Amino acid sequence: MTTGGQPESRNLAYYINCFSQIQVYKNNKRGGEALNQPILLLSVIDAISQGLITENRIFISDDLIDTFKKYWSVLTSDPFKGSDFALPFFHLKNGKYKFWHLQFSSEYDGGRPQTIPKIRKDVDYAYLDQELFNFIQDPNSRKELIDSLINAWFTSSQKAIEEILKINQDLEDSSSDDLETTSESDNTEKKK
Repeated sequence: MTTGGQPESRNLAYYINCFSQIQVYKNNKRGGEALNQPILLLSVIDAISQGLITENRIFISDDLIDTFKKYWSVLTSDPFKGSDFALPFFHLKNGKYKFWHLQFSSEYDGGRPQTIPKIRKDVDYAYLDQELFNFIQDPNSRKELIDSLINAWFTSSQKAIEEILKINQDLEDSSSDDLETTSESDNTEKKK
């Protein structure tokens, strides 16, 4: 065991457990839980599966924010505010299970960034435990991780999430097919 009581070897079951026990805050105005952190994780997993994130550095890109907004619009009734993204990006590092890490910029002067421009200034990127990043890259493990998030936090929205993931997979497949077709036609041209 390492300090903090966490196992040295973090397997898929460990991360599935982590995802089901994310510390979410109570939304006192609307009742219920603020599901910003689970939505952020779904967005990151989706971005990795689409090839928008190819290394274990999660930059605060427009693509990631747009993916977050897409899930946000389906999973909450609240209008999107920049803090809905910035706060979970910053606070996910504080959970009981430490799998989300931040690389702060040299400009970070403390405090908690509450806007997208401020978090972009204060944080160079986030990164996951390498084991978790590897699991997300594997389609079978990725599905189990997504299922654990859905089962723990979004059972009433499962169908909508699955539709988003299916659309993204279809787009990914068609992009791969287009690349293969282009590559095949390039090879044919070279042979002439």
